[in-house]
Amino acid sequence: MSNLKQYIVLRKYLLNFLTIIFLFHSFCAKAQRGTVNYKLTINEKGLGRKMEQNLIIYFDKLSSVELRVKPKNPAGNIPVDDLNQVRVLKSGKPTFLYKDFSKKKILLSDYIGTNKILLTDTLNNFKWKILKEKRKIGTLNCKKAETEFRGRLYEAWYTEDISIQNGPWKFCGLPGLILMVKDTKSDFVYELTGIDLNAKFENKVIGIPVAYEKDKAVTYKEFRILYKKKLEDYFKLSKVEQTTPEGITGTINIHMPEKQEKF
Repeated sequence: MSNLKQYIVLRKYLLNFLTIIFLFHSFCAKAQRGTVNYKLTINEKGLGRKMEQNLIIYFDKLSSVELRVKPKNPAGNIPVDDLNQVRVLKSGKPTFLYKDFSKKKILLSDYIGTNKILLTDTLNNFKWKILKEKRKIGTLNCKKAETEFRGRLYEAWYTEDISIQNGPWKFCGLPGLILMVKDTKSDFVYELTGIDLNAKFENKVIGIPVAYEKDKAVTYKEFRILYKKKLEDYFKLSKVEQTTPEGITGTINIHMPEKQEKF
């Protein structure tokens, strides 16, 4: 084979190889952007009630934001082909959780009484222990992991079939997408209800909601101090007798839902 023919064959081979590499990286980049949906079930056993919330996470390679959504069919889960039919609940300041993987920090909203507070937290708070147990959730191969975090022991199922190291709420850091995670008492249960790696949305969606732009974020430690003070205020208020216009005298019992983080 002449040098010219060798050059042409080698050039063709290199072009094909570079095309494959380009397509592979394009696919990977595409897979690093999309939406994931979860259902959160909160079991308030002390009050004998159960609440459900639907969540959507918009994500790209460097960050993600979780928002509450209203499903098209409130009575059921969000099917995979219906993900674009959900809408973000917009009543006052939205509840959100923003993860910045490049800066390793979280910004989120949380309640103290009836007021929403902007607070900041570190991102990598979880020390996961990967176990030997395996199972399938739908068509996905999953592995089990455990972690202890601020007063609760959690078990999670994640899949390496989807190489997104993210999950609901503050959970992240496993070598794959978290499909289900709950504490051992099942007070807080997160379950995947849908995923769309081709979702179309504006880049500005992944960020802090405009309603919080002028708010000063407090640290998680400062937030716990404020929360504890509010509990004490409510406790004092519950001891004070009050009389209604109808002449009925009694005390007010104000309930604050238990936080997922106990300390």
